[in-house]
Amino acid sequence: MKTLKKLLLSAVLGVAVSATASAADFKAGYGVFQLNGANFYGVGVNYQDAFTRYVQSNGKDVTWKAGLATLKAYNIPFIRINAIGFWPDDIQKSYVSNPTLFYSRLDDFMKECAAQNIGVILDVFWNFPAFSDMNGEHVPAWGNANSKTRVMMRKITTEMVTRYKDHAALWGWEFANEATALMDLPASINNYQWIPRASTAPARTAADNFTVDTIMNALADFTATVRAIDKSHPIFSGNDHPRYNAYHLPSKWDQDSPSQFASILTRDNNVADTVSLHLYPYGEMAGFGVDAASPSVVAGNFNNIIIAALTRSRQTDSKGKLIDPRPLFIGEFGTSDKDLGADVAKTKFYEMTSTIIANRVPLSAVWVFDWAAQEGSYSITPTNSRKYQLDRLKEMNTVMRGWK
Repeated sequence: MKTLKKLLLSAVLGVAVSATASAADFKAGYGVFQLNGANFYGVGVNYQDAFTRYVQSNGKDVTWKAGLATLKAYNIPFIRINAIGFWPDDIQKSYVSNPTLFYSRLDDFMKECAAQNIGVILDVFWNFPAFSDMNGEHVPAWGNANSKTRVMMRKITTEMVTRYKDHAALWGWEFANEATALMDLPASINNYQWIPRASTAPARTAADNFTVDTIMNALADFTATVRAIDKSHPIFSGNDHPRYNAYHLPSKWDQDSPSQFASILTRDNNVADTVSLHLYPYGEMAGFGVDAASPSVVAGNFNNIIIAALTRSRQTDSKGKLIDPRPLFIGEFGTSDKDLGADVAKTKFYEMTSTIIANRVPLSAVWVFDWAAQEGSYSITPTNSRKYQLDRLKEMNTVMRGWK
């Protein structure tokens, strides 16, 4: 009842909904996101294996429940998760061999998220090459509407969206994780050599090289499949930040200017109704390139990269209307103690989060909460040395609560 009164009051006053509000009716609005009819700003976490640990342990690992309770205590409004699995064998065992049991467990997971008032962004095809491997096809099959891979994509998407489109915990649908990371590389570079491959899968070859068209075609199909069933929840690409010479590739390796970077960001998010990117310290660069709009070199740090992305989102026409009103989602950001050292990582984390606050980034998610595989680098828990990140996120969501 208190939550309902708070939502009604927020709607009347036109202010942003508190980050503790019930996870329901989340939409991509005009340059911002909306929750239950009011503008919403917030920062969540990537809880990468929250569901997969449950389903891959045959329902025995329920540590994610305590994790959700912890996130609620820290005022974390949403999580981004891997919805099916990473490697082909895991997906085969968890989903393909028994879809009924798989969805029963996903039901349990979503129900608990709703009970904790935590929204969920479901990344459906996290490791997208795994699905073409499962179908005995090369990665470019993702660009072929008639391939077995795309048929499987539409089947899984249709099942999942139909089942959860009205769920109280659902905040959005995401296509894949960083599917754009390699697509701009020239064919001569052979991007297949960096594509994840299970030890049981055939060796990658040049036949696995994929292009911009491969991913854009697949993302458009995913978007259309979702929208045919769910008319309202946001659709996210799950993209990495654009390669900093993507505008000039494949013919040249020149650095892109801020405006050229922005144009690629628009291209890469295709027909999705949001704009996504991931950004870490290793994704920073010495400086942007120059062009007529930016004749001087702009440092390529986290702050300026985010400003370039937001400038794109906030451009207006002669009548003051947003040219592209799709709101920005920084789907991953974070710092690694292993790579930077604990002290530098902490300083950098506060720098990044200060940028998010100063520039009023609509939605973002830190990498990564409670993932044992990255305990020595990124993983954040309330009992390890990176607890300060949870404290900082709580502070950020408190600040964002007052934004209109």
